[in-house]
Amino acid sequence: MKIVPKYKECMEKLLQELENEFMRIIANPKLDKKQKNILTKPLVTKKQILLNTLESLTMVERREDEE
Repeated sequence: MKIVPKYKECMEKLLQELENEFMRIIANPKLDKKQKNILTKPLVTKKQILLNTLESLTMVERREDEE
């Protein structure tokens, strides 16, 4: 069962939404540097979790194909 292509498509949409939110925060002139940092850190963490998950799924599929 090939789950990676389906997940990758979904992940790209999520990453785009995260990027849009990140840019909205950065472009907000009402926020100071500290506020921007506080608001963007969770977005960066979410992005890293998504990328790590994709990498894990890819490794599992690769391993499955080897067997």
